[in-house]
Amino acid sequence: MKFYLVIFIALISNGTWADQSGLLSGKVLDRQTDEPLIGVTVFVPALNRGVVTGMDGSFTITDLPQRQITVQFSYAGYATQIMDINVTASGNVITVILEESTTTIDEVVVSGAHIMSKESSPISIEKIARDDLLKMPSPSLMSALTRTPGVNEISLGPGISKPVIRGLSFSRVLSVYQGGRFENQQWGADHGLGLTETGISTIELIKGPASIIYGSGAMAGAIHLIEERDAAKGEIEGELNLRGYSNSLGGRSEAGIKGHSEDGLIWSVRGALESHADYLDGDGNTVGNTRFNTQNLKAGVGLQKKWGDTRLRYTYLQQRLGILEEDELDELVTSRNDRNMQLPFQDVTDHFINSETNVFIGEDRLKATFGYHLNFREEIEGDFDKVDLGLQQSNFIYDLKYFKNFSPELEVIFGLQGFYLQNTNYENAEEILIPDGTKDDRSFYALVNYNNDRWVFQGGLRYDYRNVVADASAPHLIDYGFILPGEPSDRQLTRSFDGVTTSGGVTFRPSSAWRFRFNVAQGFRAPDLAELFSNGPHPGTSRFERGDVGFVREQNVQTDFGIRFRQKDFSLSGEVFYNHINNYIFFSPTEEMMDDLNVWVFEQDNARLYGGEIELDFHPAATKWVTANTSYSMVIGQRRSDNTFLPYIPAFRWNQSVDFRLKGSEGFRQPYISLIGSLIFDQNREAPLEEPTPGYYLLGLNVGGSLKLGANFVDVYVSGSNLLNQTYLDHLSLFRPFGIHQMGRNIALNVRIPF
Repeated sequence: MKFYLVIFIALISNGTWADQSGLLSGKVLDRQTDEPLIGVTVFVPALNRGVVTGMDGSFTITDLPQRQITVQFSYAGYATQIMDINVTASGNVITVILEESTTTIDEVVVSGAHIMSKESSPISIEKIARDDLLKMPSPSLMSALTRTPGVNEISLGPGISKPVIRGLSFSRVLSVYQGGRFENQQWGADHGLGLTETGISTIELIKGPASIIYGSGAMAGAIHLIEERDAAKGEIEGELNLRGYSNSLGGRSEAGIKGHSEDGLIWSVRGALESHADYLDGDGNTVGNTRFNTQNLKAGVGLQKKWGDTRLRYTYLQQRLGILEEDELDELVTSRNDRNMQLPFQDVTDHFINSETNVFIGEDRLKATFGYHLNFREEIEGDFDKVDLGLQQSNFIYDLKYFKNFSPELEVIFGLQGFYLQNTNYENAEEILIPDGTKDDRSFYALVNYNNDRWVFQGGLRYDYRNVVADASAPHLIDYGFILPGEPSDRQLTRSFDGVTTSGGVTFRPSSAWRFRFNVAQGFRAPDLAELFSNGPHPGTSRFERGDVGFVREQNVQTDFGIRFRQKDFSLSGEVFYNHINNYIFFSPTEEMMDDLNVWVFEQDNARLYGGEIELDFHPAATKWVTANTSYSMVIGQRRSDNTFLPYIPAFRWNQSVDFRLKGSEGFRQPYISLIGSLIFDQNREAPLEEPTPGYYLLGLNVGGSLKLGANFVDVYVSGSNLLNQTYLDHLSLFRPFGIHQMGRNIALNVRIPF
């Protein structure tokens, strides 16, 4: 660690600390009318702050670093404008011209480490705004993200779901929260994403290996939850969100307030409560014990000065999640509005505290992120007073990045990352699935970004080391009789994994009409504790699970190629990928029984996944009030040894949407109607011991707008999903083997009240 710090000190020794703040001001105009635009959002992603234009279209942002910064100008009904601006002490005065457009294909993304436009990034990154989540919400945050082509979910009812990116899931998709990795026992099939939308402004999804930036666990990609923007300087802002669901009689309430003083003090407090009863399938049958409730509290405080900014945040999240039991389906059905927890259920609690600091050193920037995460997972099956499976996980993370700016076009990022994770079984747990254990992760990398008007080049090199120690020497593990592979005399086993990862990509933009993107990236993943050492029953899944200590690290090479062609009335884009994976680890059932539980084992084999997405966005200039979008996504996963199919691979999907932007009035702004459809095809490429799943069609409808109440406008959104009340099975649902159908028709009402 000291060696790495010496490197960083040497890197910054040539820099000069910013001793004077910069200023940026200007005006935003409409291209056709040359009139000022009121309420345009002017946002600086690197600082997570911005302003909106006033009555004359003008804006001013103070306390900026004197360097080149990326600024995004966005306004409803207009194409987003992204500009790189050299900020000076005397102040830049610029004029920005926005053009009317019913759609925008470009936005700033931050998940690729280098801040750039989405269109420029050689990495495929999708961006979902908070407004999109509010307009068509889902009981689970992960379910709301599955409308993105190439993204799916593995679910255990509406409250428990985990991400699938281009066919890869479990510990291969990394969650990034408040700038740090979020570990919450994601290896378990019945363990969900574990995060909610509370206080989130946008979500970015990297589709493809992101190990070069985030390390082990990101070989499939990453889900990056980006915090809400800071309040405008000198302002205090707040909002109240109220939501209801018809199918599960669910309700969610969220309130938040934030402020920014004139001397740079920033703060925020936000909380949310959510509760759902059991859901109904398309036939009107109650699916017992799919009820759940969550409590979420977030608070943050920070400082913005001319030298940079720093923030300290705390998040508390408790989830109580009902679990369906295959042999007690009828007994689990109670009264329609029953929300009381019944056996079995999960009780999951997270405490996450972290700090993020940006320091500007001349043209360079140093970013330091530190975090501490406590996760308590209890699975309670037979008695409310007894914990069947109890795990306590603590994780200290650190992430240091130095952004070295060699020229306006060339930036090199040097990174040092790591975490130290301890996982401990409760002493009073009735059952033991995995031993106590620690994971010590250390890595460093360099990433080069070159960006000019036509070309973007990005490449990197990374080294990782992980030491895993399994420990079954605690008295309660001895009394239980937990056995490590080989039965070592000291009841401990140690495994180490290390390796080098590389990536390279290029984007070519010969004109505004064409964009070509090509990327080749390595990803990797060290086996987790469950895959190596599990040897016991897993409550809530009706399985006895067994790992293999001989597993080696997974390694993949994925090639992506994408094209986008844009004209005045439409844009057409396509992405294809081929993912070559060595030592792929997957879960399979056997015919062996342990007591009354079916034995499932982890296996390792070479695999390949390939497929792609194609998307057409139609926005006729002659009828700006209507737009249409359609996309098709597919992925096929196979073992390379015998060409049999892999488990948990999603069916092909065809999405459609038609959006109508209606004429508003003084009391009702930006009204809209959206029709949404999804055709999910037959999944008949099932893995051994899997069953094929027939296809189905889901229809949705969204309506809404901003209604004037007093001096403020209130956003009102009404959405409907599965309006045809289809009775269907999702191939990735863990309920599917039991013949349990997904949720039927569901109407959601969301009201957002600013104050």
